Amino acid sequence: MKNIIPVGILTIMRIFLLFIGIGLTSVYANSVFAQNKIQVDVNNISVEAFFEKIQNTSDYVFFYKDNVIKTDKKISVKLKDAPMKIVLDKAFSNTDLTYKIIGNQVIVKKMPPSSPKTSLEFDAVVQTTITGNVTDATGQPLPGVNVLIKGTTVGTQSDFDGNYAIDVTDGTALVFSYIGMLTKEVAIDNRSVVNVILQEDVASLDEVVVVAYGTSTKESITGSVGVVRSEELEQVPVSTFEQTLRGSTAGLQASAVDGAPGGNTQVRIRGIGSISASSEPLYVIDGIPVQNGSIGTIDNGGSSTNVMASINPNDIASISVLKDAASTAIYGSRGANGVILITTKSGSSGKAKITLKTLTGFNSQAYNNILKPLNAAEYTELFLEGYVNLGDTPEEAQERFDATFQQLIDPSTGEPTDTNWLDAITRTGITQSYDLSASGGTENLKYFFSGAYYDQENYIIGSGFNRLSARSNIEFKATDYLTVSNNISVSNSTTNTFFDGGSFNNPFKNSLELSPLIPIYDEEGRFNGEHADYFPLGGANPVGSLSGDDLWENKQFRVIDNFAVSIKPVKNLTLRSQLNFDLLTLTESQYQNPRYGGGRNSGGIGYEANTSLRTFVGTQTADYNFNLGNNHNFNVLGGFEAQETVSESSSASGTQFPNQSLRTLNSASAEFAISGSKSEYTFVSAFSRANYNYDGKYFLSASLRRDGSSRFGADNRWGTFYSFGGSWVASNEAFLEDVSFLNLLKVRSSWGVTGNAAIGDFPSQGLYVYGQDYDGNPGGSPSQIANPDLTWESQQNFNVGVDFGLFSKISGTVEYFERTSSDLILNVPITLTSGFSSLTQNFGEMKNTGFEISMNADIISNDDFNWNVGFNTTFLKNEITELTDDFTDGAYRRQEGEDFQSFYLYSWAGVNQENGDPQWYTDASKTTITNDISEAERFLDDKSATPEFFGGFNTMVSYKDFSLSANFIYSYGNYIFDSRARGTLGDGRLTPRSTADFIYDNRWQPGSTDALVPQFVWGGRNGSNEANQTRWLYDGSYIRLRDLTVAYNFNEDITSLLGLNSMRLYARGTNILTFVKEDILYIDPEQGIDGSYTGQTPAVKTISIGLDIQL
Repeated sequence: MKNIIPVGILTIMRIFLLFIGIGLTSVYANSVFAQNKIQVDVNNISVEAFFEKIQNTSDYVFFYKDNVIKTDKKISVKLKDAPMKIVLDKAFSNTDLTYKIIGNQVIVKKMPPSSPKTSLEFDAVVQTTITGNVTDATGQPLPGVNVLIKGTTVGTQSDFDGNYAIDVTDGTALVFSYIGMLTKEVAIDNRSVVNVILQEDVASLDEVVVVAYGTSTKESITGSVGVVRSEELEQVPVSTFEQTLRGSTAGLQASAVDGAPGGNTQVRIRGIGSISASSEPLYVIDGIPVQNGSIGTIDNGGSSTNVMASINPNDIASISVLKDAASTAIYGSRGANGVILITTKSGSSGKAKITLKTLTGFNSQAYNNILKPLNAAEYTELFLEGYVNLGDTPEEAQERFDATFQQLIDPSTGEPTDTNWLDAITRTGITQSYDLSASGGTENLKYFFSGAYYDQENYIIGSGFNRLSARSNIEFKATDYLTVSNNISVSNSTTNTFFDGGSFNNPFKNSLELSPLIPIYDEEGRFNGEHADYFPLGGANPVGSLSGDDLWENKQFRVIDNFAVSIKPVKNLTLRSQLNFDLLTLTESQYQNPRYGGGRNSGGIGYEANTSLRTFVGTQTADYNFNLGNNHNFNVLGGFEAQETVSESSSASGTQFPNQSLRTLNSASAEFAISGSKSEYTFVSAFSRANYNYDGKYFLSASLRRDGSSRFGADNRWGTFYSFGGSWVASNEAFLEDVSFLNLLKVRSSWGVTGNAAIGDFPSQGLYVYGQDYDGNPGGSPSQIANPDLTWESQQNFNVGVDFGLFSKISGTVEYFERTSSDLILNVPITLTSGFSSLTQNFGEMKNTGFEISMNADIISNDDFNWNVGFNTTFLKNEITELTDDFTDGAYRRQEGEDFQSFYLYSWAGVNQENGDPQWYTDASKTTITNDISEAERFLDDKSATPEFFGGFNTMVSYKDFSLSANFIYSYGNYIFDSRARGTLGDGRLTPRSTADFIYDNRWQPGSTDALVPQFVWGGRNGSNEANQTRWLYDGSYIRLRDLTVAYNFNEDITSLLGLNSMRLYARGTNILTFVKEDILYIDPEQGIDGSYTGQTPAVKTISIGLDIQL
């Protein structure tokens, strides 16, 4: 199918190139733009009035506590075009105030009574000059760090690159302090160079956190918000940032549906929130709600592609995970499952910073205990044994063998055929990552640009993922009142994949079920397909299929743009207008060759599809701050938002291709099938939020949103969602001021109602399907009955938490939550006289409750050596509290009072060691055993795919310029069900397909006392191959070393010789160790949230080396 780039896409690309051009010019323009100057002429005004004057005439914002403005001191200053530092030095010359400037933020504090000076910097008699560099734990330079001589107010600040210089006349130590970092005291010890690494102060109340439609400080948040920082995302060798979320924050589960590069990832925040609608969180990038998951038309059940893989993780500045109603209710009908806010990187004032990040890695299988195929001798033994156990004599069994296999000599080697199909389809894959970025700016123009290439080969031959991406983020301050910004990203990615699940073409299935007595190549040197005549797998040859004889390629192109204008017409009021779009196109191509495999009976099969998804969002907000008196502080936000999403898809297939070189559909000659669809939905919303705090101790918040959507019935198209929250920062109370070990004690709680609108576009509509023949004429028929009363799934969410910090070393959070999802959408049975068996209605309720615990501790923190540890854990309980009728869904039972993911199976009682018979418990009492499954019943046994608890723990050690970090993830109490086991691991059911070493090694034979597998008989034993039994159920508890990184930051002596600001060399291992509770578990323990394994690719292990340099 011919691809034509639409005019709109070309226009977007031109606009993107324009922004790139503007930005690249600004990289070199820093010296042209003068530093922002201040003009001030005031006489005998109060400190508060002075702050207001500067804020109204500049871009600077003052931060201070109430005691700063509680003074009788007056300020008089007259300066023209003066730097901010000069203005403040003069203004504060006769006061007890001191300050520090970080970008356009000015933090003002009172000096201790004994401090004789008024500024962080002043002239002194030079005896010794100390220089150095200040970085964070990852080696990134920190600008604006306060550096003081201990016991004085003599000091300076680090520059944009983290460098500082200070003249010391007297003093034995320097004190380094920075917002969000732990203050550090370092002895000088007669050194002239003192380099310092500052550790994050996770208990800091000044930390800025991205929240819905803005930012907030950690102090003022009343809800539950987890934060993942850029250093946890950068240069991790995974195709999507969602994989780096595993174990990163309490309450969040992230599990790859398919471990292959580019595969889909399931994310759940505080459990499953719906029975039939989506439980995925809402994703928001720079204010734009965006599509996530898979949009493919043929995608292995939605597992093999992921549109979020279009996002370059290196472009992300932070991710905020919003978990409770106080945080998510302002997103209304889309906030029930939590929200993931992604903020991309931006520029800052200062000289251009150019960074190159490179990585090369080697990929293999993460979990080594997977099933292995039989060799020729084992297969031959099992083949003969299976027929003897069926009743043949050994001679008759041998005759069957001789009559079956026709290629016992491998044509490619001349030796007896002994094919290891698993070895033949696996390799050591290569990962490459290159990321080049530039950032910087002036007071008026700030920029961030990046271009990146990522390529990851799967360890399965012929498959992998690559992405080419670029980003331009620009902010231009046109006047003191007008700011314009535009963030645009473009990405193009390709995924090469293959069939998984129960497909005959699944290479993992083939690797076990194909006999090792079948060679890879035939006598002509082609990939072998002759076994189609004598072996029941359709001549499948996974090596040939993956080596190019077949094709499955998905190409994705995505453009995301966020254009915003901010106006400050009056003091403390900001009006912001955003126009956003997300344009996504997916092209799928599939071909199965005519000689063997799935296309053998059709002369080859070709399939092509194009899917486009276009989302347009307009958001208008007004944000106003005001104070009443000295202690009453208010913030009010109001807004209006409209969204339209249009989805279009077309597909076509054909058969009978003339040869394997002609694969496009115009070469097919038979059985054409063409289909297409178009749908759209809209949202219209009005929302507001109000925040109040009294004296920095007591905080209240409330939010309200009114949503309307085309997805719901005409009688219930609108919904109202709201939340209330409050917190008390007890550590700011006077009665706790003298508790020296207590850095933070904050109690918070919230309650609210959110909604779930992720139910498809037309669930309330009466639908017809057309194209059916009626007496030779085209016609239509009803396919869905209308329900104009269908409305939102709603959720009541309660949260209470305590944040604490102790001894300036330990910090943590403990939370309890309840999520009650009601009006769940179900297909409720109705009278058959309607012509339908069910109607989509709101009927059902589910509840998730749990505890979350997060802690971090700086065990050791000194000049040369630092060691910190952290962990998070979530205890989760799920329960269906209301259901129209209990029902069975495959291996699961949906029943009131039970976990949504409870397994409902025949209970395996093991193997009768006397005769090799399979055995089951007859009922839930487990007192009676039978070898006839018809005498047994399925029952619930308190086993679910939902873990009892899950989370992550980490540690980081640094010594001078070396660092080592380790991140673990874990899950406990969840079960994994092997839904394809009855075939591959049957007791001879699929005659004469091969099986795995697990069956060969553990099968019953005369004299066995500990057999795990019944006697092997071709055709299988009665009932032993029933799919829904606990024989295939395993404890999925595990611990995995997700990331291990050893790094070296080159010191300034080396980097200065090379003309670099910084250089970091590191080695990294991803998914390198896995520990499981159940020794016989042969499945990678990281499976989908529902715990069902259908033959997907196990997770990838990558060993890599990387180099980051900054100019």
